[in-house]
Amino acid sequence: MIEIEIPRGAEREYLVIFGVAAIYIATLPSGEPCLVEVSRDLDKSLAALRRGWPTTEISCALWVKDRAAAEEIADEISLRLPHNAERWLAVRAEIALREIVELADDRNISLTTHEAALARVRVAVAEIEGRIRRANERGELGWFNAAYRSWRLEAKKFGRGMSYAGAMARLRNEAIKQLIMRGVNDLRPDLLPRVLPPLPLEP
Repeated sequence: MIEIEIPRGAEREYLVIFGVAAIYIATLPSGEPCLVEVSRDLDKSLAALRRGWPTTEISCALWVKDRAAAEEIADEISLRLPHNAERWLAVRAEIALREIVELADDRNISLTTHEAALARVRVAVAEIEGRIRRANERGELGWFNAAYRSWRLEAKKFGRGMSYAGAMARLRNEAIKQLIMRGVNDLRPDLLPRVLPPLPLEP
């Protein structure tokens, strides 16, 4: 197995907000031993693993809609397979993957490959980012740009700040939340309270 692409930036935010969970297999470069764990944020999980084992890689991830179902599978795999002294699974990643797929099939739990999940996320993120870009080009984000300029001037009084790119990223993330939770891909001023952080009343 080779190391998978870890979602970062907008792709990471989309998966976290969507609430799906990944059953992932982490390995050392040799491919054995391995770990089978569950995560909603692979980037964060990998960083945590590398604090203890710097050469750790995530070689596989399968996405599940229900975190409880994902944890059920990971726990069962951990019970089925042998462990080494450090509690890693004393098998190659390929064996762990086969066990995961068979167990999910037995329990009628649907698995989505990491590649398929990432492809879907990229389509959704591109749609949102494209809508923001086109709206900005047409001047439809005047309310946002004016609010950002006003916020930035006020924030300076408190020694705070945020780049325009940072503000746009926050707008994108709120648009992602809106699309996932409400099925709406719209850019309206009611997003502002969640995009621009509140400031104190007095400097």
